[in-house]
Amino acid sequence: MHIPSAALQQELDAGERVLWSGRALSDLRIESGSLMQSAFGFVFFGISVASLFAAGKESTIFPVLWTSLFVLAGFYYFVGHFFWNAFCRRYTEYAVTDQRVIVRSGIMSETTQSVEYRKIRTLTLTEKSDGSGTIQFGEANAVSAGEGITSSTTKMEAVPDARSVYNIIRKASQRLI
Repeated sequence: MHIPSAALQQELDAGERVLWSGRALSDLRIESGSLMQSAFGFVFFGISVASLFAAGKESTIFPVLWTSLFVLAGFYYFVGHFFWNAFCRRYTEYAVTDQRVIVRSGIMSETTQSVEYRKIRTLTLTEKSDGSGTIQFGEANAVSAGEGITSSTTKMEAVPDARSVYNIIRKASQRLI
């Protein structure tokens, strides 16, 4: 167990005890949703590159600059999002206490999510072959957002030794019920 940061310790209530804390793994990870995004990005990137070559035959620079934006967007959706997600996970920290789960993340601004055990109806573990995984609190509800369809549930993603953390959460929540 790693020692929670000062910012995370400030989130704790008086008498609240940390049972586990850790950081998300910051390696490149392939998730099921990422593959769909990459497939779309591959097609979008390919069409954008072909359009860029066609625009290069124009006599003005504007079509090339305009099409270059689409090439960059296609590259991000094809492979760039893997690197961005890994970078964001470097700034994600988790704590499991005797009362709740705390997820702190953010690069330029920090977000803190807190899930009390008594409010968790469903606890889902998705485990990878290396033992890391994702722990999701509650049912996944699809929400339409500006960036597409996303899930509205709180998750602990890229958790090392996810099964043991999952068991700690289950035991802690059973003590409160």
